[in-house]
Amino acid sequence: MKKRLLIFVFFTIGVIPITNSQQKEKDIRQGPLAIEGWFFRAISGYPVSITFEPLVLFKNGDYFEVGEEPLDEVEIGTSKQQKPKAWGKWQLKNGVYYLTNYKGKTVDYKLGSGNWFPAYAYHKSLPLKNVYKRTSGGDYGNGTHALIINKISFLDNQYFEEGTNSGISTPSSAAWKKSKNAGTYTIDKHTLTLRYNDGREVRRSFAVGASGSPARPSMNMLFIGGDAFVDAD
Repeated sequence: MKKRLLIFVFFTIGVIPITNSQQKEKDIRQGPLAIEGWFFRAISGYPVSITFEPLVLFKNGDYFEVGEEPLDEVEIGTSKQQKPKAWGKWQLKNGVYYLTNYKGKTVDYKLGSGNWFPAYAYHKSLPLKNVYKRTSGGDYGNGTHALIINKISFLDNQYFEEGTNSGISTPSSAAWKKSKNAGTYTIDKHTLTLRYNDGREVRRSFAVGASGSPARPSMNMLFIGGDAFVDAD
């Protein structure tokens, strides 16, 4: 009788779900994954035909599509549960990178092919351009279009300004909105910290693009919060 009771208790405990706090504790115990490298790939986009997105390849075979958060703030287990689309598996065979997404679809990439590039951490020896911009939007059908232009200006090695012009148009009307903010900034490798004049502090993922063959860091393109910003000078 006692033996049956013990077996019952064991299986009852086994089906208890993991809570968010337990998952976070598990993430902390596991620690950060070892990084193989930072890269970015070409993808289709709107309103421009091609845009780019940054990824991190981990040595354990995982890859992660970098978003707004700096990588050191990503709780891996929680992120895989809440953002499964951002995670996948990768392999390198004969110079070709094979990335398999969460649906099991595999796409191949190769350095020098025009769709796969290394991304770099920021270093103070790399001079920032004065202004970078990102253009996004969408065609929602029935003649409705949206356009958003984000700009960030690095005034010197301490101060920045940023602004957004956004608008929507329909066959019968159009509306536009502008916003502007300013403050100070610091960049530590793959993390950009913005300290606004209104007291807010925002941390974003950050990476430097590449150009040339062999590839080298290019300040003509930055990745801020997972989005590609290009030199607007």
